[in-house]
Amino acid sequence: MSFLLRSIRLGASMTAFALVLGSEQNVLSQWNSTAQRKPLEDALRRDLQDYLNTRSRIEHISTLSMTVSFRGGSTIKMAVGTTKYGGGERVTPNNLFQIGSNTKAFTSVLLLRLEAAGVLSIDDTLGKWLPQYPAWSKITIRKLLNMTSRIPTYDESAAQISEYDNDPYVESTLPQLVAFVYPTVRTSGPDWGYSNTGYILVQMIIDKAYASMDRGGEFQREDRYNKEDRHYYKRELDKLIEEIGLSATFYEPYFYPKPVTRRLVSGYYVNTDPPVLTKLLRKHTSGFSLGWTQAAGGIVSTPEDLTKWVRALFEGNVLLPNQFGELTSLVSIPGGEPIPATSSTNPQGFSLGLFQIADPDMGVFWGYQGSTIGYRAAYAYFPSSGLIITVFTNSQVASAESTVTTVLFHSLYDTLKANGKI
Repeated sequence: MSFLLRSIRLGASMTAFALVLGSEQNVLSQWNSTAQRKPLEDALRRDLQDYLNTRSRIEHISTLSMTVSFRGGSTIKMAVGTTKYGGGERVTPNNLFQIGSNTKAFTSVLLLRLEAAGVLSIDDTLGKWLPQYPAWSKITIRKLLNMTSRIPTYDESAAQISEYDNDPYVESTLPQLVAFVYPTVRTSGPDWGYSNTGYILVQMIIDKAYASMDRGGEFQREDRYNKEDRHYYKRELDKLIEEIGLSATFYEPYFYPKPVTRRLVSGYYVNTDPPVLTKLLRKHTSGFSLGWTQAAGGIVSTPEDLTKWVRALFEGNVLLPNQFGELTSLVSIPGGEPIPATSSTNPQGFSLGLFQIADPDMGVFWGYQGSTIGYRAAYAYFPSSGLIITVFTNSQVASAESTVTTVLFHSLYDTLKANGKI
């Protein structure tokens, strides 16, 4: 089972999620006053509240939190609902949510910065960095990041499902997560396949690379991954978060401290897509261990902070040009062949932790809907206009019942258009 968005299901969801936003730039200067902004803010709030009123029981959600950001600095942020299903305090834009697979882009950036520093190449093999996995020795880091490695995702293995279902507080190590699927590879089907395992392996490589640098740059191929090295990923991720100025974004491998958990909205697992965590159904999950996901999906944040990250990623200097080109290099879904961009022929693409969708009527955007066992966090970034829409909610549901991206995002788009912002 994938607790994050999984392969074709995610692709289909993101295709339906395709929005078009024409050229907003020429209207940004016209709506800075409070009087001009209020009608739009009221209309967007109605969209959120209407969706919550209609879908709260179906999706077992108590809140929606949203940020809309235009290139140039204009931002709207708001939240509706309560911190707990059936009650609790009113949610504000400052409340935290788990962001799931949106964490993957952070992980890719950390790896690509190591490449920019000359420490490694994304075309290095696992045989070089993690020789303890000889069955996967010829698989490159690039394939781990763009999900063409054919390595299964550990969180759909029966053993991992059973372990977490019986003990959601388990503090799984990275080698333990990998062991759930090693030495398996898929031998049939398309090259592209959603796999959190690849990002756990990349986390191990990041740890090992920084450990070797701290030892004076003496990397030894025979060195195995040591538990003493596991803090480097968090150290470097914390530095990146601080560099971007994300004051409401946090990462811990297992459990968060009270100053963070006090701000965290309650999350609920109501996903009946098989395989099901039967003992956890309809449970409040926010206190459970995130050790099952770590670099594949362990960050908590706010919509505003995720929006800042997306803006910095695409429009700032988070990466050098060569590495940014690699970050955004696409393979098709599900074929897995390299493509220069999505199109009517290849409408769904995946890069190094990012999806790109092309709709024949509505244009191209980058986006992700990350999911953990109690939360969903979705964004869309439109490069032609610079518009970013980000919405978080507090449950994981069956795919057929998850309509935030297919319904709510369209309502928000229509409202922006009706108010002259598109």
